[in-house]
Amino acid sequence: MLPACAIDPLYFKSRAERRNLDCYRLSQTDAAARFPGQVPPPPGKQIAGDNTDVLTCSTRYVQTAERPARDEAILSTLTSQVTGLTETASALVDPGALWHVDAFYPSLPVAQKIAVAARTLLAERGLPVSDRVPTLAAGDVAVLATLPQSDVYRIACARSFSTSVMAEGDVFLGLMIVDAKETILHGGICQRGEWRWLP
Repeated sequence: MLPACAIDPLYFKSRAERRNLDCYRLSQTDAAARFPGQVPPPPGKQIAGDNTDVLTCSTRYVQTAERPARDEAILSTLTSQVTGLTETASALVDPGALWHVDAFYPSLPVAQKIAVAARTLLAERGLPVSDRVPTLAAGDVAVLATLPQSDVYRIACARSFSTSVMAEGDVFLGLMIVDAKETILHGGICQRGEWRWLP
């Protein structure tokens, strides 16, 4: 972790090293709570306008050049994209619903990262989140595999509710790419057998 300063401390690393770091800023209060012993708590009294924050960086497990370009593009904007989608989805659903989340993406490790990010953000908003993903019967899955993608989510949602895979108080958030060439995540919610694409 590197404290924020007038000259960005990342300036002292090479471009290749900077590209392989994941960094984000936290307030000093949040950083002290998340990294006790590494970041001192803020002083009791702060000067007005003093916005001290902490730059937190970690080295990526997979280096930039080692990942497919689409995966890299998705993962480099994951927090902002998933934050926007979860905020929109939670605004459309009554509080108290139990959230189930899954991601549909060609790379399973990337899909898992997308789903975990969404679950975490929903939980941080104080919403009840399940680690269970609603699963249809094998026969349903076989039929869905033959349908155009534009129909799959709507029909899967209806089947999930009619076969009691999902209950009245459940809501499912699906995150996916719609076009194989795009790097933008789309989302939709399933509740009471009705599928809605997020705006």
